[in-house]
Amino acid sequence: MEFIKGVCPYCKGELQIPEDRESVICMYCGKELSVKDAMEDFTGQERIKTVAVEEAATALQDLLYGIENPMQYFKKTHYMDFYKKYLFENAKNLAVLDRFYVTQEEPRALMEQAAEPLAARAKEQMESLRGKKKEELQMDLNLSMVVYVFPALIETNEMSGKEWAEVIAAVWKKYFPKSDLKAASSKEINEGFRYRFCFITTAVCVSRQGSDDCYELSLFRSFRDNYLLQSDAGVQMVHEYYDVAPSIVKHIGKRADADRIYENIWQQYLSPCIRLIESDRKEECVDLYKSMVCDLKEQYFY
Repeated sequence: MEFIKGVCPYCKGELQIPEDRESVICMYCGKELSVKDAMEDFTGQERIKTVAVEEAATALQDLLYGIENPMQYFKKTHYMDFYKKYLFENAKNLAVLDRFYVTQEEPRALMEQAAEPLAARAKEQMESLRGKKKEELQMDLNLSMVVYVFPALIETNEMSGKEWAEVIAAVWKKYFPKSDLKAASSKEINEGFRYRFCFITTAVCVSRQGSDDCYELSLFRSFRDNYLLQSDAGVQMVHEYYDVAPSIVKHIGKRADADRIYENIWQQYLSPCIRLIESDRKEECVDLYKSMVCDLKEQYFY
C-alpha cells in the first residue's frame, strides 16, 4: 500500500495517509478529517517552509558576501568598531535566521538546505579563478565567516547561533574538505586574536599544502604559548609580531611570485627554527625568528 503525506488541520501533526482513503482519523488528536483538507494544509505548510528556507539562504549570503576586504579591518585597532557596524547593518538578516530556528520544529535539515547555496556560490566563484586569486578569495571567505558571521550569529542568540555555525561549518567542509571553521565570540577574537593566528607561518604552510593542524604549525604555536608568552620580553615580541604580520602576508599574497617567497621563508627561517626548537635551542630560535620578521617587515610592510 502506498502512502501520501498530509497535515492535520487541527493539531498540525504530520500524517502518513493511505492513498485510497477519503477520510482518516488523526493519530495525534483523534479528530476525523478529510484527506483533501489534510493535503491542502500540508501543501500550505510546505510552501511556508520553502519560503522560510529561501529567506534564510538569502540572509546567510548577505551576511557573508556583503563583507568587502575583510583583512583590512582585522586589526586590534579596527576589529571591534567594524564588527559593531557589521552587526548593526545585518540586524535584519540575523533576526531572520534566529526566527527561522525558533519557528521550525525540526530545523536542522532545513538549515542545511539554507546553507547549501552559500557554499555552492563560493565553490562556483573559486572554480572561475586560478592561482593566487583563488587562494585569496578562499582566505577572505574563511576569515569573514570566522571573525564576522559566526560571532554575529552566536551573539544574536547563543542557542540558534551555535546551531547555525555548526551547520554552516559542516556544509562548508562538504564543499571544501580541507576547511575546518570554528566558531568564537567577538570578545574571544578581540582578546585572543593576537595569540591565535600565526600569520606568516600559516601562510607559508598553506603555500606548502600543509593543514591548519600540521606538525610545523602545532610546534610553533606550542613554542609561542609555552615559551614566548611566559616572559615579559616574549609577550612584547609577540605583540610586535602581530602588529605587522597581517600586512606582510597581505602584500606577499598579492604578488605573482608569492609561492617562491614563501618557499624562501621556509628554507631560510622556518625550517631552521623547527630544528632549533626540536634540539631545545629556544633562544637561538627566538633570534632567528626576530631576524625573519625584521627582514620581511623591511621588504613587505607598507
